[in-house]
Amino acid sequence: MRKLLLGIALCGLGGCAMLPRGGGPAPGTELIGRSARLVTNNGQASTLRFEPRGRVRALFGKNEVAGRWWTANERLCFEWGGQARTRECWPYRTPFRRGQARGVTSDRGNRVQVTLL
Repeated sequence: MRKLLLGIALCGLGGCAMLPRGGGPAPGTELIGRSARLVTNNGQASTLRFEPRGRVRALFGKNEVAGRWWTANERLCFEWGGQARTRECWPYRTPFRRGQARGVTSDRGNRVQVTLL
């Protein structure tokens, strides 16, 4: 019950990070204040900046987009603003490690290589 209440409190702060079974750091904590480089199969690169309280900024060339991020059910999810809100989730079973590329495919079928910077 205590972990559930803590998880609800963290979610209320905007991060929606849930504690793993057995304790330890909440999923996604290694991302806060860090950036990740994403490269698509066709070579397009973008950079995500993970901010506190579940905020994220994506840089695509000269364009910048603000959104929200959270972790839940072994997934890392994003919601991007604008008139047509877009939500996309990616598998997230283990923390990202700085400098190590990881290939992931989203629930929308997008495949990228992610490297935590």
